[in-house]
Order: sequence, then C-alpha cells, then structure tokens
Amino acid sequence: MQPRVPECSVVIPVFNKWELTRACLASLREHTAGHDLEVIVVDNGSSDATATELAPYGSSLFGKRFSAVVFPENKNFGPACNAGARAAISPVLFFLNNDTILTPGWLPPLLEALREDGDSSAVGPLLLYEDGSVQHLGVGYGTRGPFHLYQHFPADHPVIFKKRELQAITGAALMIRADFFRECGEFFEEYRNGFEDLDLCVQVRRRGGTLRCVAASRIYHLESQTPGRKDGDDHNGAIFTGRCGADVYTDIHHHALRDGFSIFISDLLTIGINLKEKDEVAVTEKAQGGDAPAWLRLTQEHPFWIHGREVLAQSLEREKLYAEAVRFRAELTEIEPLVSRYRDLLRLAPFAGETPWLGTAEKHLNIMMQYTTDRALALNAVQEIRQRFRRDGEPVLEQAFAAKLQEWFPQK
Repeated sequence: MQPRVPECSVVIPVFNKWELTRACLASLREHTAGHDLEVIVVDNGSSDATATELAPYGSSLFGKRFSAVVFPENKNFGPACNAGARAAISPVLFFLNNDTILTPGWLPPLLEALREDGDSSAVGPLLLYEDGSVQHLGVGYGTRGPFHLYQHFPADHPVIFKKRELQAITGAALMIRADFFRECGEFFEEYRNGFEDLDLCVQVRRRGGTLRCVAASRIYHLESQTPGRKDGDDHNGAIFTGRCGADVYTDIHHHALRDGFSIFISDLLTIGINLKEKDEVAVTEKAQGGDAPAWLRLTQEHPFWIHGREVLAQSLEREKLYAEAVRFRAELTEIEPLVSRYRDLLRLAPFAGETPWLGTAEKHLNIMMQYTTDRALALNAVQEIRQRFRRDGEPVLEQAFAAKLQEWFPQK
C-alpha cells in the first residue's frame, strides 16, 4: 500500500529565536486538526535552544510528519527554503516564517484558492499585526519601490475583501505548487534575507501565473524578527533591479483609485493615498460632537482620515501628552509626507522621550527641503520620473508630477 501523501508541506526557515519557533509550531498544530500536513523546519545554524529543542518538540507535535534540516551555518532565507522544498513530499508547498501565529481555519481557503487559480499560481493569507490590523494584503509598487498595501487598516475594512491583481505577495506565508516552484527556479539564492519573494513573484508572472492574497485565511505576523533583517537591502535591491527591474511597474495609483481613494504627490516625490475630499468632509462631520475616544475610533475605521489625526495631535499637545501626540504626528508623516508634517513631528522631539524615528525623520525632511528650494534638483528628479511614466503609458501620473513641480515653483 502506497503511503499517503500529505495535503501540504509546510517549510519553516529559522535562525535562533526558539521562543518564536515553538509558538509558531504550537499554533500550527492547534489549528490544523483534521489535516494531514508535513512540517519541515530548516535550521540555519542556530546557537540557542533551537539546536536541542527543535527535533523532540516538533516530533511530539507532528510525529513522523515532522523533520528538521540542519545547516552548520546560516545560509539565509532562500537556500533554507529551497532545502526544505527539496525535502518535501507533498505537491503543495507552504513557506512560513517562524514569527507567525496561525488562526482557526487558515488552511482550507488557501488550498481552495490554489485550486481555483490553477497550477501556475501562488497564494497567501491576510497577515495581521498583533493588534489585529493589516500587516500584509499584497505588495504594491510606488516610485520608491515595493510596499505593503493598506498596512494598518482594520481587518474588516471593505478594501480587504476586494479581489485584486497583485505583482507580489510576501514570502512570510506563501503557498505554491511544488512543481511550479521548481519551474520558477525556486528562490534565487544570491539575495541576503530580502527580495527573494519579490523575485519569485516576478518569475510566477513571467510564466503567466497569478498571485492572490486570500482574506479568509488569517495569520498573525510579528514581522522581521530576524536580527540584521535589513542589512542586505542595498545588495538585494541591486540584484533585484538587474534581474527583475523591467518586469515591475508602479501600481499604487491603480489600487487607490479602484478602491475609491484619491492620490497626491508628496514632497518626497512619492505617490500618496488620501480620502476623497467629500469622504474627508463626511467623516469629519460624523465626528462633530464626539469625544476623544469617538474620534480615535474613526481614525481606526478610516486610516487615511487626515483631519482626525491632526485634531487629536493638537489636543494631546495642549495637554502636554507629547509621547501620545508623537504617535499621531508620525502617522501623519506616513500618510502625507510633506514638509509641514515633518516639521510638526520634529518640533515634538525635545519633549517626546525616546525618539528612534528622529534620524529617519530628519533625513526625509532634508530631502524634501532640497526638492522644495532647489529648482534644478527638483526639475531633474521630476523629469526622470515623468519620462518613466511616459514610457509606461501613465499620463495621469506624468501630469501629476508636472503639477507638483508647478506647485513648488509657480511659473507666471
């Protein structure tokens, strides 16, 4: 009798952080009752309790369906995932970060989506922060590269449930057929803990495949818990541009406009998303007469509501609650990267206690001040961006950046 093939092989790359791995495995076991899964943990040369605790703990949860692949040294995310995939016996692979906690019912929607979308596809769950807000709904591209769509939105917001065309999904939780994964060349191993998933998604799309984030499947993601996670960004970005730069395009405006929002050009020359003016007014009118908690709830329900955050920040400043005010000022710089927003944030720095954001904020303000005061610099930057959008057939964006230059340096 042939041994039964598991529904899915879950591949989890790890490097130290045993407490995260243990919690992840426990949640995986708890929330996959009735499903036949293979679980493969690839240890990238851990020096903590992972080295001694992983094998017995994994076997106690999953029995013979558990295995560990152990490297003597850290070979990074891509090689670890590839090694796990090669050891897997299921026709379906699910790559999963160890800084995740699974929830009831997470698996069936992903398997169903993979069946619906066909052999040349990859799917992923909705990833949530610990507070229940959205961490990952898919990857979009702006003028400065990739970003998570609708980060920090409430998980029940209408945009979460819209089916959308995506250029990429995160490798933190990604399901793909094993044979198609191999056809795509697996994860490219020259990256250093970053961009591997973006590259794989380009390979999927090159082969006519699709990418989908499935909102019915939900996993909590503690996000980027690996030490030195961003250390290789320059190296990785250069490789990605060379391999895949021609295959990605700016799409932030497509998502925003289809979802009923408006767009604007920031002082960092990025494309921002706002509520439409009529919606901004409507939410503000709804808030009138409400107390501070009511205003706070509305900012959570409407993450792009500018006026509400401004009012709350001013109120907290008047009460000298500067640390709390900084939160709203920082959110305003993320939503509207404008000189005025950054000046308001930096004005609070002397009163705010710990300021880990200070260096980045000062850097961004310096860039914006150069753009807004140096016409030649701004002209060169805007012309380069406009040429790209002219080439890509994006007249709306081309005109929007021209209007930004006129805003900075009005011509008579």
